[in-house]
Amino acid sequence: MTTLAPVAYGPGRLARLGRFIANLAAGTLLCTGPVTAVIAFGWLTRRQGHLARTRFGSAEEPPGWLLGPRERGRTARALGGLAANIRTGLIALTALLAWTLPFTLLWLGAWWAGWENSFNKGYEQALVGPAVFLTGAFLAALILPALPLMLAHLATADRLSAAFELRRIRSLVAQAGWRIPALMTLTTLAALPFAAARGLITTATDWAPGIEDLTAEDLAALQGQITLALAALAFLAAWVLRAVSARIYATAAPRAAGLKPGLWDGSQAAEAACPARARSRLMTAVWYGLAMAITLALSFLILAGQFLDHAWWRWLFHPALTLPWAG
Repeated sequence: MTTLAPVAYGPGRLARLGRFIANLAAGTLLCTGPVTAVIAFGWLTRRQGHLARTRFGSAEEPPGWLLGPRERGRTARALGGLAANIRTGLIALTALLAWTLPFTLLWLGAWWAGWENSFNKGYEQALVGPAVFLTGAFLAALILPALPLMLAHLATADRLSAAFELRRIRSLVAQAGWRIPALMTLTTLAALPFAAARGLITTATDWAPGIEDLTAEDLAALQGQITLALAALAFLAAWVLRAVSARIYATAAPRAAGLKPGLWDGSQAAEAACPARARSRLMTAVWYGLAMAITLALSFLILAGQFLDHAWWRWLFHPALTLPWAG
């Protein structure tokens, strides 16, 4: 007599909807502040690694906000998820800052130099600010297209050193192809609402004059509602971008694992022996160049947003790029 294996059924639509709403509510609340946003960032990173490993055939429990894996002890089960989210969030944020500070600090310096020069009427040094900003924008164009796959690799490997395996990341970018500029386009679209929100907030008294008549309590309540809405938007944007990049990573990683070192050694003999490699490198350069052009547009979008509301920390933390914080 043949014994049939039990069929594993996933959660129904109603259960998935309830889980989505619960995760969205938790993530939104956490993304209202920079410290708690690290916890949400860690959960998103763990979820991204879970999605990628699942596509590789690994069966594991989805990450939780508070609870750890079921096979752990009671204490680890009770707070294991929260501890893992904090740990992973700090690791991912460290990697992001290491990759982004080279150009965000240049942007911050260019902004400061521009204001100081304008205030002191230093017309002879008027080109300093724009030149520094453009240098930062060029660095951003080089770095940002590879950033989503770097984060996906870090999330899947679950270690900080994975963020600096440049050869591996370069192979992933080569295998991702047209998906790199597509992902940068999606990232730019995700950044648009935050720039628009800054403009709406800055010009609120022009299109909603009644705001000036609000009491201090009503104004504080309105500001809280705006922060909550932006936090939900930041969490959702990061959720979608991480899910998409996890799929791209899962597609590119198996191909990148089979690459031979000759693809990157610059050997003319290797390219002459295999013209397909030269064509592959050319297409990689074309797709990456397109992604760089899109990234430059994103840099100027961030600049426009800073003209509307120039809080200094927004040069270093942008919800669509780094920490999903509504600040």
